[in-house]
Amino acid sequence: MTHYVLLKFAPGTDLDAVEQRVRQTYQELDEALPFLHEPRVFRSCIQRDSNADIMAVIDLDGEEFLKPYLTHPLHLQMAGDLKDALIGRTSFDHK
Repeated sequence: MTHYVLLKFAPGTDLDAVEQRVRQTYQELDEALPFLHEPRVFRSCIQRDSNADIMAVIDLDGEEFLKPYLTHPLHLQMAGDLKDALIGRTSFDHK
């Protein structure tokens, strides 16, 4: 299963720092979770109101691993640290 998450941040947010934080967290999750594979993080090259700023793509071994990934302390810490600057989030999952 592939899990996509698209994040939109408030104007003035340090997107360099956000991108680095997201990349680091997903690298740590890749090392910590045997069911999570090949996390990829992308940053939009064009700033538009309708564009997300950051997109993460994560491969999981199955649907049953989505909740353990979402509730992992590393993921929760990142989400908590970014929540004040986050103004939009969309996720999408497919097999």
